[in-house]
Amino acid sequence: MVYENVGDLWQHLLSGIDLSELTEKIISVVITVIVFFILIKVSNGLVNKFFNENKKNITPQERKRVLTLKKALKTFLRTALLLTELLTVLSFFTDVGALLAVAGVGTLAIGFGAQGLVEDVMSGFVIIFENQFSVGDYVTIDNDHYGIVETIGVRTTSVREMDGGLFIIHNGKIDRLINHSKGTIKAVVDVGVAYEENIDYVLSVLREICEEVYDANETLFVGRPEVLGVTRMDPSSMNIRIIADEDAARKVRAETALRKRIKEVFDEKGIEIPYGKYVVYSNGQSKPQIMQK
Repeated sequence: MVYENVGDLWQHLLSGIDLSELTEKIISVVITVIVFFILIKVSNGLVNKFFNENKKNITPQERKRVLTLKKALKTFLRTALLLTELLTVLSFFTDVGALLAVAGVGTLAIGFGAQGLVEDVMSGFVIIFENQFSVGDYVTIDNDHYGIVETIGVRTTSVREMDGGLFIIHNGKIDRLINHSKGTIKAVVDVGVAYEENIDYVLSVLREICEEVYDANETLFVGRPEVLGVTRMDPSSMNIRIIADEDAARKVRAETALRKRIKEVFDEKGIEIPYGKYVVYSNGQSKPQIMQK
């Protein structure tokens, strides 16, 4: 049958809706919804079983990759099943073939407006299958947004920023991205020490601290922290640097653990960490009065 315009086609569809035996059709719809609900649950279970990120002998990077693929596949299967369910339900009341013909005409009409959607979807598949980044990675997007990737969807990517905000960006809009979780990065702790301190003694104390913190928090470090030595001589202090190989997810916690223990040990051993001071002299005072800046 040939239709002169889309209105005639819609009229044909509406006239094709059969409201007889409505009770049977409602029961069929309910059964269909239940069946597809079960199918979605089963598909999710199969995906969870096949993509198990808790397997033994799996690296953290492989775990992120498995988690990303699992979430993406779940989204795809859920969308496909829901679309099939919708068409199945509509088939109880009208001619689905004619409905798809309308969809074809509509697709042609909105083709130009859907270019952004197509770009987002294609970019999403490229990101996932090229493994550009994964769920759980630390990334910087467009030099302004830094945080942890929470989801990689077909259309959008969500990044939880350091201030707690959720940054959502269309996949097709991701132009400049830095992935800080590819391989290891350096955890860096700079310690300022007064010039009056014995540098060799301070270095030996710092090495002992690094060994102690590593043994107490071995899972927090990729490798043992290393004391490089004096890296800078400031006007009021000597700067000693400690470095350690880390992944981005544990970098801040590793640096925090080192700084905390350094402060505790320095207090115990009387090693001075310089800070800004004012020295005030007054008439008749045998010793200068030191005031914290």
